[in-house]
Amino acid sequence: MPKATKKKKEKQADFSKAKLKLGKGKKQASNATDTSFKARSIALPGQQAVSRAILAADGQGPVEPTTANGLTLEDLFIRFRHPNAGVRRESINGVKDILSIDVSRDIGKVLRALGGLVSDDDVTVRKALINLIAWYLPQLPVATLSPHLPLLVLQTSSSLSHIFPEIRLDACKLVHLLLNHVPSHVVGNWPRESSNILEGLRLAVGLGGEKGVNSQIGRLTGGAKLVTLRAMMEFVKKGLKTENEENENQWLEGWIERKSKGKGVEKIIRDDPTYEDLAEEGWIIGSSWDMNKEIDNAWELGRLSGQGKEDEDGIISVLSQLYLSLHPLLLSTFLENAPTAFSPSSTSSSISPNGEDIPLALCITTASLTELLARAILTRVTGNISGEVKEVRGCISDFLKRMAAWFPFSSSRLSIPAPNGLTSGFELSLVYSNLAVLLAPQPIPLSYPTSKDLKQRELNWKDKIKMIELAWEQMRQRQNQKQNKGKGKSKETNNADDWAMEEVASWIVEVLAPKKDVLSPTLTPAAYSAILPIIFALIVQPPSSSTENEDIPSMVGEAFISHLLRTNSTSSLRSIGDEFIISLIEIHEQRFSKYPFFIPTSTSNKEVREKIGVWFESSPKVLWELGNKDEIATRKLLDFLLRLGLRGKEALDDKYSIINGNAFVSISSKLAPYFHLQHPSKGSVIGPWTRLNDMKVQKLALDVAKVWSEWDDGRLKDAVSRAVRGGEWEGYWIR
Repeated sequence: MPKATKKKKEKQADFSKAKLKLGKGKKQASNATDTSFKARSIALPGQQAVSRAILAADGQGPVEPTTANGLTLEDLFIRFRHPNAGVRRESINGVKDILSIDVSRDIGKVLRALGGLVSDDDVTVRKALINLIAWYLPQLPVATLSPHLPLLVLQTSSSLSHIFPEIRLDACKLVHLLLNHVPSHVVGNWPRESSNILEGLRLAVGLGGEKGVNSQIGRLTGGAKLVTLRAMMEFVKKGLKTENEENENQWLEGWIERKSKGKGVEKIIRDDPTYEDLAEEGWIIGSSWDMNKEIDNAWELGRLSGQGKEDEDGIISVLSQLYLSLHPLLLSTFLENAPTAFSPSSTSSSISPNGEDIPLALCITTASLTELLARAILTRVTGNISGEVKEVRGCISDFLKRMAAWFPFSSSRLSIPAPNGLTSGFELSLVYSNLAVLLAPQPIPLSYPTSKDLKQRELNWKDKIKMIELAWEQMRQRQNQKQNKGKGKSKETNNADDWAMEEVASWIVEVLAPKKDVLSPTLTPAAYSAILPIIFALIVQPPSSSTENEDIPSMVGEAFISHLLRTNSTSSLRSIGDEFIISLIEIHEQRFSKYPFFIPTSTSNKEVREKIGVWFESSPKVLWELGNKDEIATRKLLDFLLRLGLRGKEALDDKYSIINGNAFVSISSKLAPYFHLQHPSKGSVIGPWTRLNDMKVQKLALDVAKVWSEWDDGRLKDAVSRAVRGGEWEGYWIR
């Protein structure tokens, strides 16, 4: 075939019509679409939601709450698995809209669905999730949430070890949030048992092994370190249950014990408690108040006491291992940020978008976490110190020495008050002081001789002072056993950390000293309450055995009492200080003290004793000035006077007691104007007692007057009789 004819036929092939043959069907085109399938309906996303939204607009919607788009909770939970992050984020907002209508709806389903988003790969979704949980948890009681929380906690624990650091960081934020609302479900039985959350937090802060810092932490920004360390500190705090609200006077534990007996309060400390004492205090398991009943479960007492010691040793070991693994991280983080945090000027690079000074916050967090673990470990140690605890003490001492370069922390940048009423500088100074006090030798319990040793005579002040001096000498020997590694004053001191105690004492004296600048910030009640445990720890230290060194107990004691006497009677500081000095007096005057505390009668302590006497004789004046302005402070002061009056002046020793028995007559007469005053020009004037609102406080004041009338010259009885005449208390007073 000629070449031209072939090309012509190829061009006409597209337009040629194939001839159909008999019995043969039409040939299917190569580009034809197969339409042989059948469908009953076409499903459009959101079709049901649109229908519900239309019905809701017409007032014919379902009873189940829905969003503005007609989505129910089930629809929103399905959308949590949508590939688009924006849809997932909007679904979270929709859940909040529905829960705002009925917050207790499907709690288990809600928490289960929200837990699936903890490790979401989109940051906006995780942020919306944390905001929703922060709003949702406070709306419901913990008892209602409890059955559904384990799964959420497990999902959070899993996210703490996620491969992406951003997810681990948001998981730390969620842990901190859960600790604030449902701490028991997060902490569990730690430190008695291991915790997956704690292990996850250790991984999040970059700790890969038992000790040391993982290189991963170096890649975290300052803000990320702050989030992880804060979550760690909150976990430890909740696990150790060291909230300030639980026991504000925890530092007084063991120094004084009170037991109600009759009208007054008897201080008792016994070396060998009887069965009756144990039963009254609830230590015997399964016993009743019937002392004649046979003790079926008395063996439980010994078993529990043995378990308690082993339990404490296990807790010390767990906490020690945790601190030793954290110490390099805490110390390195503090040293990296301290030059920037404590510089006089701040830079914009160190301030976070929410206005927080990140280097300063990191220094406070690392120091506070160190102090928290140090207190938990060192206060639990009794008897012989293990090698692990010795290593902990060495690390704490090292951290203290690194902080010493900036102590006391007082600069304009650190003077901004925090929500707790303390400035950043004051808070850091408190941490430094607490670490120094924890490293100091702890008071040694007194060992009382038996009646045979005393030859059937009663224990007197000389015997007690002899035992106190023996305990002080043992504390000094413990100081001398340490190697001299102090800063600056190492050649003059016998204790490696003695220089820190002297610096803390000087700082306390400076804080309590009169302010020469009227514009300088005043001492707030929160700050005053925070330094009282430190003052107490310094006052109960052994007095200096050398005249060359400053006597810390007398120096701090004189500064405290001088500040207290300068404080106005109606000030909240005066109420706090009065309660503190009352505790000191009662500890000092105990017949059987547990720990050594005595203000010597030497010349260096003469001023301290005299000022305590001035405070004691001014107590009626304080009651007068308080009136009904602070009845809680009035009650505490009246309680003290009642307990002291019930003991009587005969219980005080003129030579050794810090309360002078000769002042009883003076105080008794000074109490008379509190009830009634016969003024030379104004005539009969009622006292502040009649203006008290609390009936119990009024009754307490009458009890005080009844007891102290023993040393009255007649004025107190006459004043009370005039005050109650014709009133509801007249019968009570006459009786």
